[in-house]
Amino acid sequence: MPPIPKIAIACQGGGSHAAFAAGVLRGLLAPEFRDRYQLLALSGTSGGAMCAALVWSGLIREGADEAERRLMDFWRDLEVHDIFDAVANFWAVSWARLPVTAEISPYLYSPVAEPRLRDLLSRHLDLASLPSEPHRRAKPKLLIGATDITHGLGVAFEGESLTYDELIASAAVPPLFRAVQARGTLFWDGLFSRNPPVREFTELPERPDEIWVVQVNPQQRRLEPRATPEIIDRRNELSGNLALSQELFFITKINELLAEHPSLGARYKPIAIRVVELEGDLDYPSKLDRSGAIIERLMRNGQERAAWFFDDRSLWPR
Repeated sequence: MPPIPKIAIACQGGGSHAAFAAGVLRGLLAPEFRDRYQLLALSGTSGGAMCAALVWSGLIREGADEAERRLMDFWRDLEVHDIFDAVANFWAVSWARLPVTAEISPYLYSPVAEPRLRDLLSRHLDLASLPSEPHRRAKPKLLIGATDITHGLGVAFEGESLTYDELIASAAVPPLFRAVQARGTLFWDGLFSRNPPVREFTELPERPDEIWVVQVNPQQRRLEPRATPEIIDRRNELSGNLALSQELFFITKINELLAEHPSLGARYKPIAIRVVELEGDLDYPSKLDRSGAIIERLMRNGQERAAWFFDDRSLWPR
């Protein structure tokens, strides 16, 4: 029997599309898979950050079953539940599908996304009830990607000292959110710089054998984006995937150098990369869609794809 790999999991964000990451994580937490790997760390950005943080909090408390429960409760609570919410969801998606759109500064009105997300996290993540000792919050390690817009830097917040402001900052994409204040500066969504954090995995006290990436933003598109929302979305996809590609290239280059110069093994170790990607030409407005139909479909798709991490279908580069 091959040895159980030590792994780190990184989850991209993408609005409601991050339900795919939730499905993948749910699949990996299932009894048939949970004993086939040793989880050292989790990272995420935006919706992927919510998934990673919820699983992390459950594992710290009671284990895989608790991690799955918190993850699923969050996404089920996020879904549309009543007629008023359904109407609001319909108009949000419909507005985004108009051929011409106008972006309005979130400082001209009071965005509802931030308080809604904060309420969800306070109920399902509940940071106050986590152990206060940093060493108990470091297994597994948690890293949350965000963008410091004042200094133009990508950052990775750590689970040992994580706050709600830092987690919300990871999802604060304008104009749905205002910039979030934390650590004496201002943050936007990690989409622009760390989507998701990966390179820190190479610096863990116990380095992983493999890094598993759940990629929500499509690497390729079949059709040319022409409508303004399509152009904006593809621009954001390319930006987010650029940051990820650079981090994966960095790890691949180290692997190549190790193969050429074995003496580097005193400092580094080869790390295999596996990527499972959300497929299908989902449009930009569907990232705003909280209907049960799309969230459940994405979670099922992700849960089915979880098995890919255990065979050649996930090996990267393709």
